[in-house]
Amino acid sequence: MIRDVTLVENNFISIFSDAVILYEAAVSAVDEELKSALVKSSILTVNYALEAAANSFVSSVELDDELKGKVDRYSTLEKFGYVVNYHTGKSLPSGAKIYQQVRNLITRRNQMVHPKVNAVGYQVRTTGGGGEPFMHTVIKKAPKKGASQNPKLLGDDPELYTVKDAQAALQAMTSFLNLYVEEWWGIGYENANLFLYQTWDGSIGAMPYMFRPHQIKVLIRNKELLDVRFIGIHGMISLE
Repeated sequence: MIRDVTLVENNFISIFSDAVILYEAAVSAVDEELKSALVKSSILTVNYALEAAANSFVSSVELDDELKGKVDRYSTLEKFGYVVNYHTGKSLPSGAKIYQQVRNLITRRNQMVHPKVNAVGYQVRTTGGGGEPFMHTVIKKAPKKGASQNPKLLGDDPELYTVKDAQAALQAMTSFLNLYVEEWWGIGYENANLFLYQTWDGSIGAMPYMFRPHQIKVLIRNKELLDVRFIGIHGMISLE
């Protein structure tokens, strides 16, 4: 049987599962340089997943070409806010802790992707001399003038990110999207599925979602870490 079908392409699940796989690889890595690279890659991929989710939700709004071009230039959080305001007339709670954490996560991503040359103050301990080679060890980074002392999701220096930072980034994203789907927009995970999964109209008596089994398996095996409620993952595949 040959049919014409329509596939709505969406890469959110693919990107999200990649971020988790990179985190798992960082946990397992023995080499510290490899571990650091995997952590940073996981954090960056979390940001890509956030942008993919924002773009997916924007598709719920009918936009003419002019307005679409304008919305495409919005930041990730502005897109999330635009969708909620369009459908509910409300604004995102920008003062909420999880909102601030995601904003910090995006800021860290921008610093990693668009690095700048900066002169930064450090405290350094120097040892050696008298025939021994000099060794310089950073004690701590001097705080920026006027810098907030509030705890951040991630630190300022991506060279010092650890596995816990990748874990925190994943948890921040899932917590943000849980609140977004369940409360702020309030559409529930079944409706969110239609925006975040790849879908097609060729299913006969089955769910219209398309995905690769490993993408669901990686999310389910990390269910305690992620607490995913903004999309349905259970019952999608057989785990046997």
